[in-house]
Amino acid sequence: MTKKQFISILESRLLTLPPDERQEFIQDVESHFIIGMQNGRTEEEIARELGDPFEMAKEALGDRYVDMDMPAPAVIRRPSSIGKYATMVGVFFCGLVAVPFLAALWSGGVAIALGALATLLSPVLVLLDYIVNGTFYPAKLFLSISLIGIGIFLGYATRSAMVGLLSLTSRYSRWNTRLLKGRDAQ
Repeated sequence: MTKKQFISILESRLLTLPPDERQEFIQDVESHFIIGMQNGRTEEEIARELGDPFEMAKEALGDRYVDMDMPAPAVIRRPSSIGKYATMVGVFFCGLVAVPFLAALWSGGVAIALGALATLLSPVLVLLDYIVNGTFYPAKLFLSISLIGIGIFLGYATRSAMVGLLSLTSRYSRWNTRLLKGRDAQ
């Protein structure tokens, strides 16, 4: 860590100190760097000798220290029982709309999959038509071969649709679970 980084961390953590007290502390640390560099040591060595700037700031602040990484206790609130019931009712009514919507999306995905399967099997259907009726039309064969290309395209679309539907359904399920358990659940 360089001198500039070390001082920057200290200045940001010592903002609660009065300006003159903070400036005096920073000047003391800077003088350690100046003396150390005059003795031929690098900034990294001096910073290592001084220790962790976060711990140094914590010691300098004493009882005025506030951990900036932890939220204040007033921020974390537990929902009341009325809030839990209201959340459950909201999730229920949201489900009345979301579940049929998801079912419609899934039925569309299944329809795409069945369409892909039917177009891929079209040459087999032409062969069955020839076996049953005994007549052969080359146009039907060429049409069924072209439908294979459409079936391959629909196969890729089916894969993308199913991956998206699985992701959407699992995210909706996790959202409901997290909402019902409360804010702390992940």
